[in-house]
Amino acid sequence: MQKLLLRLALLLGTAALLGGLGIWAGLRRGYVDAFYARFAAPPAGSLVLGTSRAAQGIKPSVLAARLRPKGYEGPWLNYAFTLAESPYGPGYLSSIRRKLAPGTKKGLFVLAVDPWSLALPKDVKRGEYPFFSKAGTLQRLAGGKGPVLFPEAQSMVSQLANVSQNPNLDYLTHYLHKPFYQLLLNTDTAHVVERLHPDGWLEIALPPPTADTALLRRRTAEKLATYRKLAASSAFSEDRYYSLVATIRFLQKHGRVVLVRLPTGPAMAALEKQFIPGFDNRMHSTTEILHVPYLNYLDQPYPTNDGNHLTRQAAAQFSQRLAADIARLNH
Repeated sequence: MQKLLLRLALLLGTAALLGGLGIWAGLRRGYVDAFYARFAAPPAGSLVLGTSRAAQGIKPSVLAARLRPKGYEGPWLNYAFTLAESPYGPGYLSSIRRKLAPGTKKGLFVLAVDPWSLALPKDVKRGEYPFFSKAGTLQRLAGGKGPVLFPEAQSMVSQLANVSQNPNLDYLTHYLHKPFYQLLLNTDTAHVVERLHPDGWLEIALPPPTADTALLRRRTAEKLATYRKLAASSAFSEDRYYSLVATIRFLQKHGRVVLVRLPTGPAMAALEKQFIPGFDNRMHSTTEILHVPYLNYLDQPYPTNDGNHLTRQAAAQFSQRLAADIARLNH
């Protein structure tokens, strides 16, 4: 009986070892998902921040090629996720603190802003949860109706403790939405629509919009319908705004902060202006007080995949434009 148990333990141990080695090999050679590589990358000295519009629209490698001679520190990483995961709030700021390379003094931090990343549902609950005051300090109210409960508080960006571990077992265990065995497959990235590059840029490998205008119209209509519902149920949030202020103040201690409003489709731009008419004025006044530049490209005519996110070709072009404009700021 003891021999049988010993053989069984040996067999299970061998299987676990081979499985672990196989997963490790899969992680090294293949595509995991649209988020993992950012959490496996080392701490960064310069960051692109925001939601999916920034994740798909700004290429850190392009910024680095133009701006590294200006003395900005690396590594450079796009650390933007999605509207559900990384709107401005305490959870995102906490993750940014963990991702920033210790000792960074001359980083470049590009913060993409838009009305959606600073909004909350009108019926959002309130409770005992940390928030940021107008002074940008983290506070907690005691008793009674407390500050806002941010919907993303339980998301991976807010919850993941180690954001620079390779392999990142915590992410693979709790947030990977696919079976482990798929990591053993030699994923052919030529046939993957989503490609997360080492610099954190999320490439959406779709044909140019001119190749299928009917598909573009359908995708744009669907995206607009989603955001019209969001506009009807949401409003500008002072809590998110103070979180943005706190994020800016934190990053100013480690380098230069630039606020950017990315280009998008004309229908989406019109919807955003209707949703929060005074958004740009609010951003301008904020950046004047905090002494950071605000670069607004909302109405610039760059092609999109869905009326919201830049195409991969446009992302490269826009990143070149952004890098040139930031370079001019130094003078």
